[in-house]
Order: sequence, then structure tokens, then C-alpha cells
Amino acid sequence: MVEGCATVGTHRLLTFTTETRNIGGGDLFLGNPATNSLFHYASCHGHYHFEEFADYTLLDSGGNVVAAGHKVGFCLEDVRAWSPTANPTSRYNCNNQGIQAGWADVYGAGLPCQYIDVTGLDAGNYSLRMVVNPAGLIAETTTNNNVTTVPVVIPVDCTTPVSNDAFGNATVLTDSPLSVSQYNSCSSKETGEPNHAGNAGGHSVWFTWTPDSNQTAIVTTRRSDFDTLLAVYTGGTVSSLSLVASNDDLSGVIHQSAVSFAAAAGTPYRIAVDGYNGAVGTVVLNLNPPANDDFAGAVAVAGASGGTSGYTIGASKEPGEPAHAYDVGGHSVWYRWSAPLSGPVEFNTAGSTFDTTLAVYIGNIVTNLYLVAANDDDTAAGLHTSRLSFNAFAGVTYQIAIDGYGGDSGNFNLNWNMVSQMFIAGMTNGTFQINFSGVNGQRYALLVSTDLVTWVTQAVRTMSDNSQEYIDDSPGPVRFYRTILAP
Repeated sequence: MVEGCATVGTHRLLTFTTETRNIGGGDLFLGNPATNSLFHYASCHGHYHFEEFADYTLLDSGGNVVAAGHKVGFCLEDVRAWSPTANPTSRYNCNNQGIQAGWADVYGAGLPCQYIDVTGLDAGNYSLRMVVNPAGLIAETTTNNNVTTVPVVIPVDCTTPVSNDAFGNATVLTDSPLSVSQYNSCSSKETGEPNHAGNAGGHSVWFTWTPDSNQTAIVTTRRSDFDTLLAVYTGGTVSSLSLVASNDDLSGVIHQSAVSFAAAAGTPYRIAVDGYNGAVGTVVLNLNPPANDDFAGAVAVAGASGGTSGYTIGASKEPGEPAHAYDVGGHSVWYRWSAPLSGPVEFNTAGSTFDTTLAVYIGNIVTNLYLVAANDDDTAAGLHTSRLSFNAFAGVTYQIAIDGYGGDSGNFNLNWNMVSQMFIAGMTNGTFQINFSGVNGQRYALLVSTDLVTWVTQAVRTMSDNSQEYIDDSPGPVRFYRTILAP
């Protein structure tokens, strides 16, 4: 209360841990807080505060601010070296404050003011938005990456019964792929209910799904925020179920669950999610998430140009995975492309159904990637899809991540191109219309020849929106055209 983050009384708090990364090329240096005018001394704590370190706001599904808070920075220091190129030795601490390039400061849940008061808010889906340096008191090269948004679910109060607590009232899943979420704190186990994945649990919720075709089905609890148990059964009553598949942990470090099984068309499958040793939290159930959810499962794409499509519904992020285009995201998928030749290349997500983020890396381990290029919005086209370009080197393998801004997800297109193509059409007035494509932002020279030996430059164009046009109003009996990259 002394810090002004809460008032007298009982409150319901949304707590969270934040990591503030220095992604620039130089250090953030604040020095001794006793001699820095941005800080003031707090007698209640016996140390200095930087009041304008970060603002937190909670938004409803319509984007309206429904609750707010702020973080008082009391010790900006090197806590974690997130970049593989970071100086391995920490430099800043509470007496000499700052953040090195490639390092991050971490504020854990439970610290003073590290929360938002959500007393009285209805249960449901919200977004938590964090703005670093909101008043612009710290000089930065750019502030375009100072805002992060993550999805948040406020659980129901247990005075409201959980509808799918009982086997007989399971939530019906009708679509595939899909991802649904809920809280399991208010649920329980029924008499005769089995121990899912071999553990007693204690807070199970039920779902049912009937496939309309024979398929290999995948069900996961990735993005749940607690240690889950997952089991799939067939059967008509809770005490007479036949186990199809079950899982406790995906790995020694991933405590969510996943199963795969041969699903038969028309068969109702009963899906139970519980918490290991009674754990509770936000249940996220994903049905048939994308196969390239994880970095290791990246889908290979090839060629100097091409396109593919997919979805991020039910996808997740791995521990240590980067924030693509500097946004936390949450539903990434991976592709792998080896450059067939050297030169500029463009990747874009034009035509996707959601607000995408796009990033390209070099590296073989998801926790140790080197960023090549990244983009959130295709601002030149006024779109929330993404577009980026870079100079590729023949034979180098590039890792491509697609995610959704602020945890958005949906169907996407991935397109790439590093070649210039030409289309020639004769006009009724005897002229020729030449349309040529290429990599956005690159300069191309249109050359003409009558003998394929001597070439003359007709026009130089900077590629915009992947296409340019030239009208040749003096064509001879024989004309050849080509394009080359221009300096």
C-alpha cells in the first residue's frame, strides 16, 4: 500500500514474471541510482526506485483497458544472458544499474507491484500488455519493440460449477484442429473414475470427440500452466472405460502431456485432463495441432520461389524459444529452407487470416539461434501480415518461424521468392507490355537485346509490391528481354 499499488482490503491479484531484454547493440546504462535523477529514495524499503520502468494494463476481448498497474524499477541489472553472443560476465547490479546488450532483467511474480489488481473482473479471456519505458525517460534508438501482449485467462470462481467436471457432461469437441482452455481448480474426481496416466490427480475435466474419418489423432495439453495428466478412453460410463492412450510428461523439462492414437471414424473418444498430484491451473487442450509445432519437427521447403500453407491453431512455444519479431507470441510453427543460390530473398505471410509475426534464423538448436531478419506487420502494404527480406547464401540452411502477435493464431500462407520473372504481352497498338517481378526493395534493370549478345538497359525499377511494369513503345522485329539486379 505504501507503494500505491493496492488499497486496504482483500484483493484478487494477477501475478506474473517479466523478462526485459536489451536487444540493442549497446548497453542500457543508468549507473549509481543515488546520483541519477530518474531514481528517488524510498524510505520504506531503504533503496532507490525508478517509478517509470514499466506500465501494465489488462485488456478485455474488445481491446478496452479494464485494469492497470505499474512496475517500480528498484534494481535494473544483468540477470540472464539470453543471447548466445552476450558477454558471459554480468556487469550491472543494484549499485551500478543497467542491462548489457544480450542480457535481460527479470522481475518475478510476487515482487511488490509485480501484479494487476483484478478484483471484481468477470472470468474470461483477457490480454496483458506490458509497456517498457512508457514515458520515454530512457533514450532509445527505437521504441517500436517496447510493447508486449500476452493472453490471460481469469478463472471462474468456484461458486460457479465447472460444466464438464462430470464424465456425463463432457464438453463436445466438434472442430479439428482446435484449441480450448478452461480452469480446473473447481473440478473433482467422480466415484469409479480411473487414475489418469497412473496418477491419482484430483481435479479432472472431460471432453468428447468423434472423428468423421479414420486418422492418426494427436491430443496435447501444451500451453497449460501446470503439470498435467492426459488420458483418452472409449466407453459409455466413467467406471467402465477402455484406455486408448495416456501420458504424464512430454519430457523431463516439459510437464504438459501429449498422446497420439489411431482414431476410427464414428467412435466417441473420451478425453480426460487432470493435474499431477492434484495440481491445478489453466487447462489448454489441443486437438490435432500442427506437426511442425516444435523446432525439431520443422517442415523442409525448397526452391528459389514457392509457397505453402498451414495453421498455428493448437501450436505452442518451446522452453527457451525466441520471441519472434520481438513479440512473445505463443503459437509458433517452424520451416527449414536451404538457399539454392546466393542473393536477396523475400519471405511473407500474405493472405494469412491472423496477425502474424515472422522471423528467420541460422542455427540448429532452438535455444541458440542467430537472428537473420524479422517482421511483425507489412506496414508498406498496410497489412498485419508479415514481410521480410535478406541476402541469402547458397547452401546455408535458414530456420523460419511463424507466430501470431500477442498470441493470435489461425491459418497462414508462407511465400518466398528470390528470382525475377517476366511476362510479356503484345498490345493492339504494336507496343509491348513487360511485367517483371522480384524481391521487394531490390533494384532491377530491364535489359533489351536483338541478338542475345549486346544488351541495353531500358529501365531501372525498385521493386514494390513484387511487381513492376514497362511499356516498350519502339519494338523491332526481334526483341529479347531480361532482368538483372542493379546496384
